Order: sequence, then C-alpha cells, then structure tokens
Amino acid sequence: MGKPKAKSKRGAGKSAGPKPPRNQYSIEDILQKAEDCMDEYKYDLAQKFCERALELDSDNVRALELTSGLLLEMGQVESAQQCLGRAIFLDPHSGHSKYLTMAQLLSGTESRDLYRKGIEIISSKLGSLPPTDEGLSELKRDLSNAYVSISEIYMTDLCDETEAETEAKKCIELSVEVDPTNPESFQAHSNFSLVTGNIDDAKTSIDKSLELWFPQHLKYLENGQGTETSLSYTFRLSTAKILLDLENYDVATRLLESLIEEDEEVVSTWYLLGWANFLRSRTEVEYEGNARFYLNKAKEVNTVAPTDDSAMVEHIQELLKELGENKEEHPEQPEQKVNILEAEPEAVAEILDNEANQNAGEEEMMEN
Repeated sequence: MGKPKAKSKRGAGKSAGPKPPRNQYSIEDILQKAEDCMDEYKYDLAQKFCERALELDSDNVRALELTSGLLLEMGQVESAQQCLGRAIFLDPHSGHSKYLTMAQLLSGTESRDLYRKGIEIISSKLGSLPPTDEGLSELKRDLSNAYVSISEIYMTDLCDETEAETEAKKCIELSVEVDPTNPESFQAHSNFSLVTGNIDDAKTSIDKSLELWFPQHLKYLENGQGTETSLSYTFRLSTAKILLDLENYDVATRLLESLIEEDEEVVSTWYLLGWANFLRSRTEVEYEGNARFYLNKAKEVNTVAPTDDSAMVEHIQELLKELGENKEEHPEQPEQKVNILEAEPEAVAEILDNEANQNAGEEEMMEN
C-alpha cells in the first residue's frame, strides 16, 4: 500500500489573525451625517464626520466643499480657502458653488473672475436642462445673484475702472432678466440709481424689491399666515439703509423693527433706528425721545456684543451729544424728609448740625 496523502487543512497558508474591519458606512453616508449636524448647528460633531470622510478620500470634492462650508461657519477662513482651492483644482469644469463661495472670500478682479467662471458653469448647465426641471429656479437664482455680486464689485473694489458704471449696469440688467422675482436684483438697481443720482428710479426699484418679500414676511411675523423670508439679515439691513437714504422712514422703521424681533444684539440695527428717528426729529421734535432711546440702546448692546465698526460707534456718541439729555426722562428727585422719631440717633444729629450750619450762614449774610 502506498503512503496515504495528508489532508490539507482548510485555510492553510492564510493569516490566522483577525480580519481588518471593513468600512461600515460609505463616504456619502458620512457626508450626509455631517450635513445633518451642520443644519442643527452641531459644528464639533460635523467636523468629526468631515475629517473621517477626508481620511477615506482626501480628494473627494464634495467632502472638500462641505468641509470648507463648515470651516467658514467656524471662522477658519484660510483653511476654508485651501479646501475650496483643492476642490477647484480637482474639478474645474463643473460645480458652480465652489467658485461662488471662493469669490465671496476674495476681492477685486480675483473675485470678479471667479464669479464669471461660476456664471459660465451655471449657464452651461441651464442650457442642458429641460424647461420642467425642478432645479431650474434655484440655478436661475444663483445666476442672478452672481450677476448682482459682480455689479457690486464694480461699484466698490473696481469703481475706478473706466468701464465700472457700464459693467455694473449691464450686470444688474442681466440679473433682472435671468430672474425677475429676485429681490436682490431690484435692490442692486436701486443702489446703483442712488449712486448715479437717479432718485426716482431708486425709489421704484426698492419698492419692487420689497413687494417680492416684505408683505408676506410681515404677515408671518404678525400671525404666522405669510411666508418667512430666506433673505439674509445683512441684505435686509442694506435695504433699510437705502430706504433711509430715500427718506422712506415709515417702511425703514418697520423693517428695522422686524430685524430687532429676529436678533436684539446687532448694534447697527439699533443705530439705524436711532438715526431714522434723529432724521425725523429735525422737522418733528417729538421723535427726539425715540432717537435718544434707540441710540442709547445701540450703545448698551455694543458693550455686550461689540461691533468692529468704530465709525458707527463714534457717530452714536456724536448724535447722543447733539440730542443732549432730556430732563423729563431724569426729573429731579424731591428731597426726602427724615422722621427724627424713627431715624437712628447719628442720622438725627447730622440733620440738626446741617440745619444749624445753614441757619448760621443765612444770619451772617443778613448782617452783611
């Protein structure tokens, strides 16, 4: 008989150690959790998910963009720029959001060129979508706002360029053409008209801008029946400034009051309410009390949540000084009489001494 062959053991030649753990969640799952945490303002937890996603794939464009958004919320602008720059490098021909976000972090021609690249990508995408696509309105709004942003650059950083006025006007017109329901387009036109001295056009455009959102927002605040606006606090504050420049004090005041209801710790809102009432007090003196109250409130809020606008703080002080102190608000308190039968002996003795000194002084004056 031949020698029997040894049976091979199952798994022979393989490591007997524990199997390496497999990723239980995909990178998309992790990024979705990060987004959910950001929506709930749980930034520390969101950061952990973003870090985990980048550990799995450091060149994942969505992870880089989401991380940049988180870093901006946390005030880490330089790190956010690095993430956006990497995302642009990896995917330069699609995804407009990273270009628009990076443009907001830069200035001048760099910002303008990034907005133009974002516009190019959006326009290309719009041309490929059917008219019934659900994402059409959002893309048009992004495109419209990008044109507004370029117009603002030509009115600020690039205002000395020979083509500044022409380019600003053209971008505003394109913004309105792309999305006639965009309040920011009409506000931009109002601001442009103010700068160029066309007051009637400025009034017409700011009225159009307000019609698109303010009445519904007021209804929402008053009884919950309207629609709460998604327009930023900063945009609405800028609208109030334009209204004050146009001397539309009633609407400006109601708009500023609605902002106070939303956030009571913004110095500039209280200041603008004070400024509005101060301007009105020039012809209607009864507004002086309101002006003094709001400006003092701005001064008080600045101690709790300081603003970095030193010029505004200085103006608040100047306005309060010009208004002066209202004596009616601080009437002289009558001297309180002390009941000597109930007072402490030391207090009674002091009162009697004061009376004696006062009487002696009066007698001396009479003798002279």
